[in-house]
Amino acid sequence: MPVYNGSNYIRDALDSILAQSFEDFELIVTDNASSDDTCAIIREYAARDSRIELIRNPRNIGASANYNLGYEHGRGQYLKWCAHDDTLSPNFLEECVRVLDADASVALAFGSTKGISPSGAIIEPVGEETPSLESDDPAVRFKQAIEMSGTCFPIFGLFRRNNLARSTLHRPYYGSDRAVLAEAALMGKFRRIEEAVFFNREHEQRSINIDDKIQRSLWQTGTKSRGAAAEHSQLSLHLFEIASRHGDLVSPWRLRAMLVWRSLKPIQLGRYCLELASMVSPSIARAAKQIFIRPVRKQETSEVV
Repeated sequence: MPVYNGSNYIRDALDSILAQSFEDFELIVTDNASSDDTCAIIREYAARDSRIELIRNPRNIGASANYNLGYEHGRGQYLKWCAHDDTLSPNFLEECVRVLDADASVALAFGSTKGISPSGAIIEPVGEETPSLESDDPAVRFKQAIEMSGTCFPIFGLFRRNNLARSTLHRPYYGSDRAVLAEAALMGKFRRIEEAVFFNREHEQRSINIDDKIQRSLWQTGTKSRGAAAEHSQLSLHLFEIASRHGDLVSPWRLRAMLVWRSLKPIQLGRYCLELASMVSPSIARAAKQIFIRPVRKQETSEVV
């Protein structure tokens, strides 16, 4: 569980994890130099449950590196990232472990998603559900993982750790979770389990609600960076790198051709041009965005044009 200043909701998250019917797990909490009561709360819980381990960063290293830190310290066969503001149904781990144990072709097991309000009331989730990716063709799954709409809910599913060991993990730009999922899709199928429920909390402090990309780069990397703020360009470069890394699974040229075709779509070209304009003059980029790009509601997609 990577966390920064999560005292507002972390008790709910910890309670839901510790209440899992599957009990054989370690909970590694990587605190990103929080300035609130987060660490005190974690230590309180750790004093009562030996499965909890707290790792505190001396400085804020950004969300992407903090996510990867949890992977580096994990020792289990499977790995699940958890957000401090979300919760799980009590059977979540049990159902995901059951699927992965039973079918070696599945790389990621994840639950259905329900939205919750700050108070925990059930609401419509912000983003669309991701379906199972069951094709036997790794290239098809790769394409589907890149193009899936809505928030990347499956990033909070259960991964095979040996697959993550082959991957590029999270990178220092917002949206790299889409690349993590695309790379995992090359290695196996994604299976959604309706009986296991992921409760995704909507509130004003969520990273998805940070509209300023420069400010969002601070959340993701620990520093403000126009380069990191070029999220669509960074994702494209990351995907091309992934396409070249798994020749034992699928032809790299087939994946590259797919990515070239994606990059030449008008909407993608527009995004790249806006990001380039932002590096030269943010004010010009904002004006161009208002003229040429229709507003996109957060409820429709997690990608910001």
